[in-house]
Amino acid sequence: MYKKIALPLLLCFSIAAKTQSFRFDVSTDWAGQPGLHKQHKPFDSASAVCILDDRLLEYRSEGKEINAYYSLHKIIAINDDRGVEMYNKLYIPLSGDANLTRVRLRVIQPGGKVIPVDSAKMNRIEEDGKTYGIFAIEGLSKGSEFEFNYIIKYNLFLFGSETFQTGGIPCQEARFTLVTPSHLRFSAKGYNGMKVSKDSLIGEKRIIAGYDTEIPELPEEKYAYRTQYLRRIDYKLSYNLANGENIRLYTWKELARKVYARYTERTEKEDKALDGFIAQMKLPQEKDAITKMQLAEDFIKTSINIDKKLIGENAGQLESIIQTRSANQEGIYKLFSGVLSKIGVNFQMVFPGDRREIPLDEELEDWNRLDDIVFYFPSTGKYLAPMNVELRYPYIPYEFAGTKGLFLKGTTIGNFTTALGVFNDIKMEPYTENAHDMEADLSLNESLDTVIVKSTQLFRGYGAHGIRPVYTYLPKEKQDEFTKQMVKNLVNTDQVTEMKVTNTSLMDGGPANKPLLIYGVARSAELMENAGKKILLKIGDVIGPQVQMYQEKSRQMPVEIEYPHTLNRKITLHLPEGYEAENLKDLVFNVSYNMDAADGMGFISGYEQKGNDIIITIAETYKGYQYPLSQFISFQKVINASADFNKVVLVLRKK
Repeated sequence: MYKKIALPLLLCFSIAAKTQSFRFDVSTDWAGQPGLHKQHKPFDSASAVCILDDRLLEYRSEGKEINAYYSLHKIIAINDDRGVEMYNKLYIPLSGDANLTRVRLRVIQPGGKVIPVDSAKMNRIEEDGKTYGIFAIEGLSKGSEFEFNYIIKYNLFLFGSETFQTGGIPCQEARFTLVTPSHLRFSAKGYNGMKVSKDSLIGEKRIIAGYDTEIPELPEEKYAYRTQYLRRIDYKLSYNLANGENIRLYTWKELARKVYARYTERTEKEDKALDGFIAQMKLPQEKDAITKMQLAEDFIKTSINIDKKLIGENAGQLESIIQTRSANQEGIYKLFSGVLSKIGVNFQMVFPGDRREIPLDEELEDWNRLDDIVFYFPSTGKYLAPMNVELRYPYIPYEFAGTKGLFLKGTTIGNFTTALGVFNDIKMEPYTENAHDMEADLSLNESLDTVIVKSTQLFRGYGAHGIRPVYTYLPKEKQDEFTKQMVKNLVNTDQVTEMKVTNTSLMDGGPANKPLLIYGVARSAELMENAGKKILLKIGDVIGPQVQMYQEKSRQMPVEIEYPHTLNRKITLHLPEGYEAENLKDLVFNVSYNMDAADGMGFISGYEQKGNDIIITIAETYKGYQYPLSQFISFQKVINASADFNKVVLVLRKK
């Protein structure tokens, strides 16, 4: 169950409740004499099958409060030892205001014997900052079923989501019922196949029902962000009719207005503190606004400790931030907003989507989906990520790019300034800006038992953003260890004799997009084998380990990679005097798809021989970052081409 309350500073609400009392029933009866259920094909081949997943959420008026009661009832059929292992423990989430009011658990064995689980034998544990009640489930075996039902009481929450493809098993029947007092009207929407009824008023209750059947498991797959494809139901409070008002609540328009005011309105003291802070930056007045913005970004990110988890009022107040040089998430947004305004940069704040998570939905205003803010500059069409100290304009976290975001567009009506919330695309930086390229020079020593490799790896754009922080924040010793490992990745040897790294500044990753260069010289006996009068040279290993992508099951999700990019390599092999290569044609690959299109991809390699030098070129390209399911086979072939090149061994024969 998902019920977090995001943006707590914005959610100041009042729900007028009618005094009434509803009887709360569990979502389905608990059979006194349970029997085993029939499993549908092909689900019966899974390690476990969810026979029933029944959830009921009821909001109840209790005096002056409205509380939420959440009931979950599941029946799980166990088919093998892995299924036993999956369900021999039950975790119940109990963080925050959760109050477990009832729990029942039992195992039904193949012969019909019912083994109840003592609800008093619950242990509480902490994992990743969250609290769970945990039960050990005994008596599970192949052919048995595990049934449980629990009810948790929560304080009122306004947004929620129920995901029904969890646990990695199929489900034969899923149901969700949302019940509210008649004056509270929720909106709900099903995704990826979940069906949801319209709101119905039955007596003094409003009811929304959701359901689906025959839900297959959705396993993790390489190059896919699974969360967005799971079957789920989202819901939110949209109307409070207690006072006869039929005005939609918690809209994107309302959120835009509140957020904009929160981060742009300042007191005279805050303005004065900002003026002093900007003076410390010593921004050149002759520079244009965007250049000054870049310098200001670097100053803030190198002089302010930015920590999302900082607590306390001071961490979000401008005067304190400037004095203490520490800011939390709210505070850094205020600081950037104030600085950019004062140096004359036109910007819009944007709530980005996250490709790894559930996308924002313009139709169903779930404020819980909003967390991070990036700044957009209409004059350039580029972005800045205030919370990410390792990034510089125009780069934001790659998972935010390629999504739809909520843009807060400032507008002035008379003397009043506010913002409109508008959904728009957040564009990804093009593939030409992101690279992990490489040049390597190979020669054999005089005794022909060692390969000397001089390599230069080139990283640009997103390809460099995960590396530059190493050379910014780690001590020299750790930097050298990292550099050596990067060189070793190409040659698989500890004999690295020279290393050099250039363009390591975080500012090098800005608009200039200077390549981060890692140069190294290594000696490797592992790259070759002597076979009589022949030398076997593992030339394919020089491009480093590559991903292989083979799967027996059919692909279920579209392909999504982190960002579009190139991997261009040039390998120059100096043949030993008196030797020639027998199988140069093994170096030739031509696996590509739609290379002239915006989402083209390919692995194309070839060679040229000049005297004793063999010059190998490889162009591996992914122009897109999302490929539909119909293009999966083509993507798989391109990925596997690089892995196949990895296996190429040149045979050098003495003339």
